Amino acid sequence: MAFMFMYVTLGYAPGLAAGHPMVYLQTTCILWAIVMTVLPILRLARLVSLPLWFMVLLYGDMYMFVITLCGGFYFDIFWWADFTHVVSTMVIASIVFMALSSMQARSPPHVSFGSRGGIVVMVIFLAFSFGAIWEIMEGFTGILTGVDYMSYGALHTMGNLTADMMGALIMATIAWVMLGHRDIKDVASNIRLGRKRIDVGE
Repeated sequence: MAFMFMYVTLGYAPGLAAGHPMVYLQTTCILWAIVMTVLPILRLARLVSLPLWFMVLLYGDMYMFVITLCGGFYFDIFWWADFTHVVSTMVIASIVFMALSSMQARSPPHVSFGSRGGIVVMVIFLAFSFGAIWEIMEGFTGILTGVDYMSYGALHTMGNLTADMMGALIMATIAWVMLGHRDIKDVASNIRLGRKRIDVGE
């Protein structure tokens, strides 16, 4: 991320020529660098433990977003924004899935989200809702700053929402398959928030 920040600051990043403002690219590099630094620290301090498959998806998404944003892919490749929205929504849906699994595992027997189908449906709706909120945030950012940093018109927004739904459906399908082979308590047992693992009971 430091390399990409310098690449942008020195004016060499293709994303600048493609039309992205320098301050937007610099801020993006800084914010994601902070996230990528804090999460490993929390893991080393044994405050957070997350499944390997999620960490690979998360870090792959972050690197892909920053590098391709600075590289001008979003302007030069017409389908790239939709593709990254699919992957990003898969990350969000993964977080929703892990959160629901942890809540289900810790809840009393009479409190349940229902069958695995119930959890999968909630994953779809919650992940897609976050995508809709993100699009609203992009619009408000443009209104407040007077510059369209992230929103490029109604067609762009609708394409993003369609990609968000695809990402939610893909992750929901993975969750469905996962719950078909593993108990929900097994999924929750790989998640730790704080010093102790989530108590999934017997």
